[in-house]
Amino acid sequence: MGLLLSRILTYLNGAMQNDYYYKICNFIIFNYLDIFEMSEEEFLNKGTFRKEELYSFLLSFGFSTYEDFRFKLEADHQLRLNQIRVRLFGETPQKFLAKMDKAMDEEVLANTITSICEHFYKAKRIIIFGGLYPCSIAVELQTDMISFGRPFIHYHKYDPIQFNEDDVVIFVSATGRSLEEMKKYDNCSFEKAYSLLITQNRKYTQSCFNGNTTVIYVPGKFDSIDFNYQIMSICDLIRLRYFQQYYL
Repeated sequence: MGLLLSRILTYLNGAMQNDYYYKICNFIIFNYLDIFEMSEEEFLNKGTFRKEELYSFLLSFGFSTYEDFRFKLEADHQLRLNQIRVRLFGETPQKFLAKMDKAMDEEVLANTITSICEHFYKAKRIIIFGGLYPCSIAVELQTDMISFGRPFIHYHKYDPIQFNEDDVVIFVSATGRSLEEMKKYDNCSFEKAYSLLITQNRKYTQSCFNGNTTVIYVPGKFDSIDFNYQIMSICDLIRLRYFQQYYL
Protein backbone atom coordinates (compact mmCIF):
# COMPACT_ATOMS: atom_id res chain seq x y z
CA MET A 1 0.00 0.00 0.00
CA GLY A 2 1.40 3.41 -0.97
CA LEU A 3 1.68 6.57 1.06
CA LEU A 4 -1.66 7.84 2.32
CA LEU A 5 -1.00 11.22 0.69
CA SER A 6 -0.42 9.48 -2.66
CA ARG A 7 -3.75 7.66 -2.34
CA ILE A 8 -5.52 10.94 -1.53
CA LEU A 9 -3.94 12.59 -4.58
CA THR A 10 -4.96 9.67 -6.80
CA TYR A 11 -8.58 10.38 -5.89
CA LEU A 12 -8.30 14.16 -5.93
CA ASN A 13 -6.46 14.47 -9.25
CA GLY A 14 -8.93 12.20 -11.04
CA ALA A 15 -12.10 13.38 -9.31
CA MET A 16 -15.06 13.88 -11.62
CA GLN A 17 -17.28 15.99 -9.38
CA ASN A 18 -17.14 18.52 -6.58
CA ASP A 19 -18.59 16.28 -3.85
CA TYR A 20 -17.68 16.12 -0.17
CA TYR A 21 -14.92 13.56 -0.85
CA TYR A 22 -13.33 16.08 -3.20
CA LYS A 23 -13.78 18.88 -0.65
CA ILE A 24 -12.22 16.83 2.16
CA CYS A 25 -9.25 15.90 -0.04
CA ASN A 26 -8.75 19.57 -0.93
CA PHE A 27 -8.98 20.56 2.72
CA ILE A 28 -6.27 18.03 3.61
CA ILE A 29 -3.95 19.35 0.89
CA PHE A 30 -4.38 22.98 1.94
CA ASN A 31 -3.97 22.20 5.65
CA TYR A 32 -1.57 19.28 5.33
CA LEU A 33 1.05 20.14 7.97
CA ASP A 34 -1.55 21.60 10.36
CA ILE A 35 -3.63 18.41 10.37
CA PHE A 36 -0.95 16.59 12.37
CA GLU A 37 -1.97 18.74 15.37
CA MET A 38 -5.65 19.14 14.46
CA SER A 39 -8.34 17.42 16.50
CA GLU A 40 -11.37 15.83 14.89
CA GLU A 41 -13.56 18.66 16.16
CA GLU A 42 -11.20 21.27 14.70
CA PHE A 43 -11.15 19.41 11.37
CA LEU A 44 -14.94 19.36 11.21
CA ASN A 45 -15.34 22.99 12.24
CA LYS A 46 -12.61 24.44 10.05
CA GLY A 47 -13.63 22.38 7.03
CA THR A 48 -17.37 22.81 7.71
CA PHE A 49 -17.92 19.06 7.23
CA ARG A 50 -20.51 16.86 8.88
CA LYS A 51 -19.20 13.99 10.99
CA GLU A 52 -20.93 11.40 8.80
CA GLU A 53 -19.20 12.86 5.72
CA LEU A 54 -15.79 12.65 7.38
CA TYR A 55 -16.32 9.06 8.49
CA SER A 56 -17.61 7.98 5.10
CA PHE A 57 -14.38 9.41 3.67
CA LEU A 58 -12.21 7.74 6.34
CA LEU A 59 -13.84 4.33 5.80
CA SER A 60 -13.22 4.54 2.06
CA PHE A 61 -9.51 4.83 2.84
CA GLY A 62 -9.59 1.99 5.37
CA PHE A 63 -9.76 3.91 8.66
CA SER A 64 -12.37 3.56 11.40
CA THR A 65 -11.24 6.58 13.47
CA TYR A 66 -9.93 10.05 12.73
CA GLU A 67 -7.01 9.52 15.11
CA ASP A 68 -5.83 6.45 13.17
CA PHE A 69 -6.06 8.45 9.95
CA ARG A 70 -4.13 11.39 11.40
CA PHE A 71 -1.44 9.09 12.86
CA LYS A 72 -0.95 7.34 9.51
CA LEU A 73 -0.84 10.65 7.63
CA GLU A 74 1.88 12.00 9.92
CA ALA A 75 3.89 8.74 9.93
CA ASP A 76 3.81 8.67 6.12
CA HIS A 77 4.87 12.32 6.08
CA GLN A 78 8.03 11.50 8.03
CA LEU A 79 8.65 8.52 5.74
CA ARG A 80 8.31 10.73 2.67
CA LEU A 81 10.77 13.30 4.05
CA ASN A 82 13.27 10.52 4.70
CA GLN A 83 12.77 9.23 1.14
CA ILE A 84 13.40 12.73 -0.22
CA ARG A 85 16.62 13.07 1.78
CA VAL A 86 17.94 9.69 0.65
CA ARG A 87 16.95 10.23 -2.99
CA LEU A 88 18.25 13.77 -3.42
CA PHE A 89 21.11 14.17 -0.94
CA GLY A 90 24.40 14.45 -2.83
CA GLU A 91 22.72 14.96 -6.20
CA THR A 92 23.34 18.14 -8.19
CA PRO A 93 21.31 19.94 -10.87
CA GLN A 94 24.35 19.72 -13.13
CA LYS A 95 24.05 15.91 -13.23
CA PHE A 96 20.43 16.14 -14.33
CA LEU A 97 21.15 18.85 -16.88
CA ALA A 98 24.02 16.89 -18.39
CA LYS A 99 21.71 13.94 -19.14
CA MET A 100 18.87 16.02 -20.60
CA ASP A 101 18.17 16.81 -24.22
CA LYS A 102 17.90 20.58 -24.10
CA ALA A 103 16.49 23.19 -26.43
CA MET A 104 17.58 25.97 -24.05
CA ASP A 105 21.02 27.09 -22.96
CA GLU A 106 22.04 25.04 -19.91
CA GLU A 107 22.81 28.05 -17.72
CA VAL A 108 19.57 29.77 -18.74
CA LEU A 109 17.59 26.63 -17.90
CA ALA A 110 19.35 26.29 -14.52
CA ASN A 111 18.56 29.91 -13.65
CA THR A 112 14.96 29.41 -14.80
CA ILE A 113 14.57 26.42 -12.48
CA THR A 114 15.96 28.47 -9.58
CA SER A 115 13.44 31.24 -10.31
CA ILE A 116 10.57 28.74 -10.48
CA CYS A 117 11.56 27.38 -7.06
CA GLU A 118 11.51 30.90 -5.64
CA HIS A 119 7.95 31.34 -6.89
CA PHE A 120 6.96 27.93 -5.50
CA TYR A 121 8.33 28.91 -2.10
CA LYS A 122 6.32 32.13 -2.01
CA ALA A 123 3.12 30.67 -3.47
CA LYS A 124 0.01 29.98 -1.43
CA ARG A 125 -1.28 27.69 -4.19
CA ILE A 126 0.28 25.81 -7.10
CA ILE A 127 -2.24 24.78 -9.77
CA ILE A 128 -1.41 22.56 -12.74
CA PHE A 129 -3.33 22.44 -16.06
CA GLY A 130 -3.04 19.88 -18.83
CA GLY A 131 -4.04 16.40 -19.94
CA LEU A 132 -4.52 13.85 -17.17
CA TYR A 133 -1.53 11.73 -18.21
CA PRO A 134 1.04 14.54 -18.67
CA CYS A 135 -0.08 16.06 -15.36
CA SER A 136 0.12 12.67 -13.64
CA ILE A 137 3.83 12.59 -14.46
CA ALA A 138 4.20 15.59 -12.14
CA VAL A 139 2.63 13.73 -9.20
CA GLU A 140 6.00 13.12 -7.50
CA LEU A 141 6.69 16.86 -7.65
CA GLN A 142 3.16 17.47 -6.37
CA THR A 143 3.69 15.06 -3.46
CA ASP A 144 7.03 16.61 -2.51
CA MET A 145 5.71 20.16 -2.62
CA ILE A 146 2.76 19.25 -0.39
CA SER A 147 5.19 17.51 1.97
CA PHE A 148 7.11 20.80 2.14
CA GLY A 149 3.88 22.66 2.97
CA ARG A 150 3.06 24.04 -0.49
CA PRO A 151 -0.53 23.24 -1.62
CA PHE A 152 -0.37 21.79 -5.16
CA ILE A 153 -3.55 20.78 -7.01
CA HIS A 154 -4.86 19.89 -10.46
CA TYR A 155 -7.33 22.33 -11.99
CA HIS A 156 -10.86 21.00 -12.52
CA LYS A 157 -13.39 22.91 -14.62
CA TYR A 158 -16.20 22.11 -12.20
CA ASP A 159 -14.32 23.94 -9.42
CA PRO A 160 -13.43 27.39 -10.86
CA ILE A 161 -10.56 29.31 -9.28
CA GLN A 162 -10.00 33.04 -9.11
CA PHE A 163 -6.25 33.44 -9.55
CA ASN A 164 -4.21 36.09 -7.78
CA GLU A 165 -0.61 37.18 -7.23
CA ASP A 166 -0.09 34.46 -4.59
CA ASP A 167 -0.68 31.67 -7.13
CA VAL A 168 1.62 29.70 -9.40
CA VAL A 169 -0.11 28.26 -12.48
CA ILE A 170 1.61 25.48 -14.46
CA PHE A 171 0.57 24.53 -18.00
CA VAL A 172 1.89 21.19 -19.25
CA SER A 173 1.08 20.98 -22.96
CA ALA A 174 3.18 19.83 -25.91
CA THR A 175 1.10 21.91 -28.33
CA GLY A 176 -0.05 24.63 -25.93
CA ARG A 177 -3.68 23.52 -26.25
CA SER A 178 -4.31 23.49 -22.48
CA LEU A 179 -3.21 27.12 -22.28
CA GLU A 180 -5.54 28.13 -25.11
CA GLU A 181 -8.43 26.16 -23.60
CA MET A 182 -7.95 27.82 -20.22
CA LYS A 183 -8.25 31.24 -21.82
CA LYS A 184 -11.80 30.32 -22.85
CA TYR A 185 -12.98 29.59 -19.32
CA ASP A 186 -15.21 32.19 -17.74
CA ASN A 187 -13.76 33.96 -14.71
CA CYS A 188 -10.43 32.18 -15.09
CA SER A 189 -7.85 34.87 -15.76
CA PHE A 190 -4.28 33.99 -14.81
CA GLU A 191 -2.60 37.34 -15.59
CA LYS A 192 -2.12 38.20 -11.92
CA ALA A 193 -0.51 34.85 -11.12
CA TYR A 194 2.99 33.66 -11.97
CA SER A 195 2.62 31.08 -14.73
CA LEU A 196 4.89 28.42 -16.19
CA LEU A 197 4.35 26.79 -19.59
CA ILE A 198 6.22 23.59 -20.47
CA THR A 199 5.77 22.95 -24.20
CA GLN A 200 7.23 21.61 -27.45
CA ASN A 201 5.57 24.41 -29.40
CA ARG A 202 8.28 26.89 -30.34
CA LYS A 203 5.79 29.66 -31.13
CA TYR A 204 5.28 30.27 -27.41
CA THR A 205 8.91 31.30 -27.01
CA GLN A 206 8.04 34.38 -29.10
CA SER A 207 4.61 34.98 -27.55
CA CYS A 208 3.90 38.31 -25.90
CA PHE A 209 3.17 37.13 -22.39
CA ASN A 210 3.23 39.46 -19.44
CA GLY A 211 6.29 39.51 -17.22
CA ASN A 212 4.78 36.87 -14.94
CA THR A 213 5.03 34.03 -17.46
CA THR A 214 7.98 31.67 -17.97
CA VAL A 215 8.17 29.33 -20.97
CA ILE A 216 10.31 26.19 -20.92
CA TYR A 217 10.63 24.99 -24.50
CA VAL A 218 11.70 21.35 -24.73
CA PRO A 219 12.92 19.36 -27.78
CA GLY A 220 10.60 17.37 -30.02
CA LYS A 221 7.66 18.03 -32.29
CA PHE A 222 4.51 17.05 -30.40
CA ASP A 223 6.04 13.65 -29.59
CA SER A 224 4.17 12.41 -26.52
CA ILE A 225 6.81 9.89 -25.42
CA ASP A 226 9.64 12.39 -25.64
CA PHE A 227 7.51 15.12 -24.09
CA ASN A 228 6.59 12.93 -21.13
CA TYR A 229 10.28 12.21 -20.52
CA GLN A 230 11.03 15.94 -20.64
CA ILE A 231 8.25 16.69 -18.14
CA MET A 232 9.73 14.13 -15.76
CA SER A 233 13.21 15.65 -16.13
CA ILE A 234 11.97 19.21 -15.52
CA CYS A 235 10.01 18.08 -12.46
CA ASP A 236 13.06 16.26 -11.09
CA LEU A 237 15.15 19.40 -11.55
CA ILE A 238 12.59 21.50 -9.69
CA ARG A 239 12.36 18.97 -6.87
CA LEU A 240 16.12 18.79 -6.48
CA ARG A 241 16.68 22.55 -6.63
CA TYR A 242 13.84 23.25 -4.21
CA PHE A 243 15.20 20.66 -1.77
CA GLN A 244 18.67 22.22 -1.89
CA GLN A 245 17.45 25.80 -1.81
CA TYR A 246 14.81 25.65 0.91
CA TYR A 247 15.06 22.39 2.81
CA LEU A 248 18.74 21.59 3.46
